[in-house]
Order: sequence, then C-alpha cells, then structure tokens
Amino acid sequence: MSNRFKSACLLGLAVVTGAVVSSFAQSAKAAEDFNNNFVRFEKDVAVEFEFVESRGAYQSTFGVINLVSGEKTPLLKEEKPSDDPSLTSPRSTDFVGTPGNTVPQPLNEFLFKAGQPYAFYLDSTYQGREAGTVYSSNNRNINAQLQSKVGDFAALSNGQGLSIEWDDTGSVLSRRDDRDFNDFRVIAGGNSTVGCRR
Repeated sequence: MSNRFKSACLLGLAVVTGAVVSSFAQSAKAAEDFNNNFVRFEKDVAVEFEFVESRGAYQSTFGVINLVSGEKTPLLKEEKPSDDPSLTSPRSTDFVGTPGNTVPQPLNEFLFKAGQPYAFYLDSTYQGREAGTVYSSNNRNINAQLQSKVGDFAALSNGQGLSIEWDDTGSVLSRRDDRDFNDFRVIAGGNSTVGCRR
C-alpha cells in the first residue's frame, strides 16, 4: 500500500455502528458513522482511496455521493473493462483489471465535509450500454440488497486502510447469481484533518 496512506497527524477514530470500534479514539472523535447506511464525520476529513482490483466484464466508476444534495464525485475509473478487453470468455481470467492498467490513476482523495451524510457508489457500463448503479447504502439498491462490504473500521485509525468490496449483480443488466463481492475492490486509507498533511 502506498505511503500516501500514512498521515503525519493521524486522528484517533471512533467509528459508530452500534458501538465504538476503536479504543484509540479518546482524544478526538472523528467519525460518527461509517457503515452501509451512510458515512458521516464530525470534522472535515480527507480520505484517500486506492483501487486494488476488478473482476468481470463491466466497466465501472467508483465514487462518493452526497446524500443531501445528490452530488456525485467520481474517484476511480476503469478506462476499459479489463486488462485485456479483447477477451470474450471469463473462464480463465475473470476479466481481471489491475491498477495502472484498467485504472490508470489508482489513487484519489475525497474531502468529507463535517456533518454531511455520504455514501459510495459504483456506476457500470457493459459494451457501451448503461449497466446500472449500486450503492454502499443498502436502501438505495434494488430490494435494499447489500452490494458492498466494508472492512474493519478500526483500520482507519491505524493507517492500514479498510477494504470496500463490491458486487455488481444488483445492476440493471446483470442476470446471473454471482454474489462474490470481488467485482471492484478499493482500499479507504489513512485519514487526517484538512491541512494536517506531511
């Protein structure tokens, strides 16, 4: 993982999902919610995101949506469906996409504004056609399905980063039963207050 995910003034985080996960967060409570309902911080917090891998024939864009304004901010974009878009069968390769190839710019950052509720989204296309959008906020998905899995929240407080793993089977064109949560994988990395970088 990139050293950009380490912060010179890493906050102790308290992530609330019914209980405080990190005991490191006694000096400053930076996160109020980080779950499959929404993401909300008490302070302005910059979070870096790193693309890890994608699988499947869809071409996707990962980003953040403000749940009040509806504004979408794309962060990580596949420029082609896989490392080898000439493939017609996923049997041996599963249409793998990697950083620097399928996603030429695999690192990006987003500034979460204090008190604003956000969610993550994954927009997909298939052979140039819209294939739908899935969200980390379950109630925005068809039948309120779980479409993303978020890793260990405590990882945000120690700079290791947490995983966000997507399954795109809830999107419009998908007709298969393939609930594997490996269609698009992202790491949310080190957090810091704005203006508190090396």
